[in-house]
Amino acid sequence: MFLADKHNFGQQVEKVQRGSDIWYRKPRTVYWEWLFFGKASPLKSLFDEKGENGNRPLAEYFFNLDIEVESTWSGYAKEVATENQTPTFEHFYAFGALIAYCHIFGIRDLHKQNLIMTKTHLQAVDAEVVFTALTLPHETLLLPFKNVGYEFAGIGALVNSKEELTQVQVQQILLGYWDLFSLVSKRKVEIDGALAALDFLNMPMRVIIRNTSEYRNLLESPPDNILLSEVEQMKRGDVPFYFKFAANKKLYWLKEKEVVQTEDSVGIFQRDVDRHAHYSRSEFCSTRATVNNLVVGLLFLIKHFGVQHRLRLSEEAFIRDGAVSIRDQTFKM
Repeated sequence: MFLADKHNFGQQVEKVQRGSDIWYRKPRTVYWEWLFFGKASPLKSLFDEKGENGNRPLAEYFFNLDIEVESTWSGYAKEVATENQTPTFEHFYAFGALIAYCHIFGIRDLHKQNLIMTKTHLQAVDAEVVFTALTLPHETLLLPFKNVGYEFAGIGALVNSKEELTQVQVQQILLGYWDLFSLVSKRKVEIDGALAALDFLNMPMRVIIRNTSEYRNLLESPPDNILLSEVEQMKRGDVPFYFKFAANKKLYWLKEKEVVQTEDSVGIFQRDVDRHAHYSRSEFCSTRATVNNLVVGLLFLIKHFGVQHRLRLSEEAFIRDGAVSIRDQTFKM
C-alpha cells in the first residue's frame, strides 16, 4: 500500500504496477483530476493559447495527467515523472498561472505534497475540493494560509521562504497570474458551456472541515465544536471525510461503506461549508472570472510578495479605469 491518509473505512491510495508503468488506484472519485488536469479534459482546447507574457500554450501547464475513472468512488492516475532541478523563471510564471486557475475554479488543498516538479512547471496531481467560492488566492494552499506556511504550501516546492524570491521570480508569478486570468475572462462563456454539457452533478466534491494534522490528538482532547460524525469516523481509524454535490447545500459522509449520511449539525463550520461545491450551471466561470476578482487577487499577491519594494514599483500599484498599473507593465482587461 502507498502511504496515505485513511478515509471511509480504512481505504488508502494503492500503488499498482501495470506493465512498465506505475499507477495509483484512488478510493475516491478521480473525476476532478480528469476534468481540471487530465489529458482528455474537454477544457483543454480552451486553454490551448499562449499568454501575452508566456512562451507556450497555457494548457501545457495543466492538462497532463493520465486518468481512468473506474466508478464514482474509485479510479486510477498514472504516476507523473519528477524532475529534480532548480526552478527556472518559467516555473514561476507557470505557478502564477496555476494560482489564477485554482482561484477561479475554486480548487483547494493544493499543498506541496499535491504538486510534482516537471521540466517546465509544478503539476497538480490531486483535485478533490473544487468549485469553492474563494475570496483570495491563498485559500488554494498554493500560498501560505492561516497556520500553513511556506514549508507546506504549494510554493514551498519552489522556494523555502518569501525572502528567497528574486524580483524577476515575483514578476513572473504576477505575469502568469495575469495571463491565465485574462484568457479565462476572454473564454468564460465557452468554458461555462463546456462545463454545462457535462454530467457531474452526482460526483462528490470533498469538503475539508479541519486540516488533517488537527485530527492527530482530537479524540484525546475533543474541542467543543467537534461533530459526532467526526468522532465516529475517527473511532473506526479514519481521517474524517466529508463531501457535497454540485448545487446541493447538504453536507454528507459515509456512515457505512455504501450508506451516505447527511451531517445536519455543522455548527461553526456552516459558513465555510456553504461556499463549497458552489456550482451554478452555465455561469460559474462567468461569476468568478471578473475584473473585480482579478484585481482583488492581483493586489493580494502584490501585498503578499511586497512587490512595491521588490520590483521597485511606483509607491503603490494603482487601479484606474479597470486597469492595474505595475511600473513598466500595465494590465488591462
